Amino acid sequence: MLNRKLLSTAIIGNCVVVGLSFALSGWNTEGAGSATRNTARFAITFFLAGLAAPGLKRWMRWIPEPFALIQGFVAAQMIHFGCVVLLHTRFAPGRFHLSVDEAVVTILGFSLVVAVGATAVPHPEKRFYSFAHVFTLYVLFLILAADYGEHPVRVLRLILIPVLLAMLLRHLPRRSERSLTANASR
Repeated sequence: MLNRKLLSTAIIGNCVVVGLSFALSGWNTEGAGSATRNTARFAITFFLAGLAAPGLKRWMRWIPEPFALIQGFVAAQMIHFGCVVLLHTRFAPGRFHLSVDEAVVTILGFSLVVAVGATAVPHPEKRFYSFAHVFTLYVLFLILAADYGEHPVRVLRLILIPVLLAMLLRHLPRRSERSLTANASR
């Protein structure tokens, strides 16, 4: 049940982001560009939560399962890809405006997002499956770290802080038995 609510939040939330972007910037190229950027940033929040969740669950049991947060990221990211399509079709200067480099980046990004979502539910008995999931998570992390570390808008480079923090939180050590016992007796 929690997973459905999380997916609904991701989808509806990013649709609200689209609506607000167009409402504030207009139904034009500027609005489509704004919606594209803002939906990506909204989706990133789910990715960072999903990336950090394994470590956070060691300390806070109420955190949603990592796979649910990653699936929320994928759902929100699909709204983003819809905005990319809208930007490069409806609001393109010609019939369709996408360079070969942009097309390759879009196809690779879409493929990575689908792969991380398809491998999100854990299957401990399938080592390759687990490896594929961790590999795609870390590739997406590296892309975000590289992108925000060199972002042309200097203030947006600060997003690198939560990106790095999510990876750090992912690797939090387990609580000691003594602290688990102390918390259980409270």
